[in-house]
Amino acid sequence: MRNKHDPFLAATRPCVAGGSRRRACMRPTRRHGSVAALIAVVLLPTTPLSAQTTALRCGRLIDGISDEARQDVTVIVRDGRVAELRDGTAVPDGVDRALDMRGGTCLPGMMDLHTHLLIKPDGPVSELDRSSADRALDGLHAAQKMLHAGFTTLRNPGDFDTHYAMVSVKRSIAAGEHPGPRIFVAPHALGPTGGHGDLNTLAPDAAIQTPTRIVNGVDEIRAMIREQVKYGADWIKVMATGGVMSAGDDPTHTAYIDEEMWAAVDETHRLGRRITVHAIGTEGLKQAVAAGVNSVEHGILIDDEAIEMMKARGTWLIPTIYVLNYVVEEGPALGYPEASVAKGRVLMETRDDNVRRAIEAGVKIAFGSDTIFPHEWAAREFAHLVRLGMSPMEAIRTATYNAAQVLGIEDEVGTLQPGMVADIIAVGGNPLDDITELEQVDFVMKDGQIIKDARPRT
Repeated sequence: MRNKHDPFLAATRPCVAGGSRRRACMRPTRRHGSVAALIAVVLLPTTPLSAQTTALRCGRLIDGISDEARQDVTVIVRDGRVAELRDGTAVPDGVDRALDMRGGTCLPGMMDLHTHLLIKPDGPVSELDRSSADRALDGLHAAQKMLHAGFTTLRNPGDFDTHYAMVSVKRSIAAGEHPGPRIFVAPHALGPTGGHGDLNTLAPDAAIQTPTRIVNGVDEIRAMIREQVKYGADWIKVMATGGVMSAGDDPTHTAYIDEEMWAAVDETHRLGRRITVHAIGTEGLKQAVAAGVNSVEHGILIDDEAIEMMKARGTWLIPTIYVLNYVVEEGPALGYPEASVAKGRVLMETRDDNVRRAIEAGVKIAFGSDTIFPHEWAAREFAHLVRLGMSPMEAIRTATYNAAQVLGIEDEVGTLQPGMVADIIAVGGNPLDDITELEQVDFVMKDGQIIKDARPRT
């Protein structure tokens, strides 16, 4: 758990709240932005929205935790939080503004726990063609695109930058300098020499720092985790196996020996952070779960033993299903290496059965898209979760209450209940009938402030 009294965290952690419910929202002390500036950016009235009382008249309401949607509910938003849920859609007294969403569905702002905001998804993933400053600007733009797509909270678990661009993006948004989602960051993944994330096609004398931090041995791993935390890491990410989008490594191979993985988990938790692992192969996945990681990304080759281990330990799985389809189906036209596309084809042969068994067995699942594709497509993941056995409501919960639990912020966001932060989105139809409705979000509110309102006018 985080040390809430750490002055560094108090100055840098993403601000979740707009009020003082349960715990104070620790905002940065330096604020160059303003609510008025944010509103001007999105072309909304100049009255600070947090000072208004807004009524959202919802035809349906999915609260992120209940098994059924509620019909005809009015959500009262005041001071950046949900003040009240009222049955019926009559406009109550004392409301400054009422928004008519009676033809659609309101639900909590969505969360994506596996984004790569610094990637420009217009061709092969490249680490060497942009400066860290370029990447920061690209990351801010991608974060804003995801916010407009309904994702009010993101986790960025290791990205393609040799410095700490994503930490800068997180801090700038949290300070109010730019609109954007709240972001939790693992600045760089940690991997072994020759593993996933290393630049294995380069000549031995090419003096290039890899975006993945290449560390070997217990001492190097501990030292690098300390550096990541020093410069702003909320999470630590470790490459537990080989991967698909890299040359010279095998997704089934375990990356680290047990002592190294245990050291990574121990150092991360000692410093009050949480840790996730990239894990495709079975043995590396089980090694990481046994060591005590908080979550596992991908888990494509998960077997029955790993399923039982994850259930027993409460380890979260973020399966990132759609991305493999994207690599195989779109990769050749985008110039992806044939070796990567071939790896993807082989893994797809067993992925669906494995992930389906994990869902059926009750492994805890949270939403992550792995955006090496256009960031606004992240919600395509929902249809694949439903295809592999989840109900639409269960799939929605992966990106709301479940994701909030992974991040440890479930007492602030992830559900629509009185007192919670007012992160609210709306779609025109009913995602319980057609989950792809979430691919076209019409309305976005974050911290009680309207970010997007593209509902059709009558």
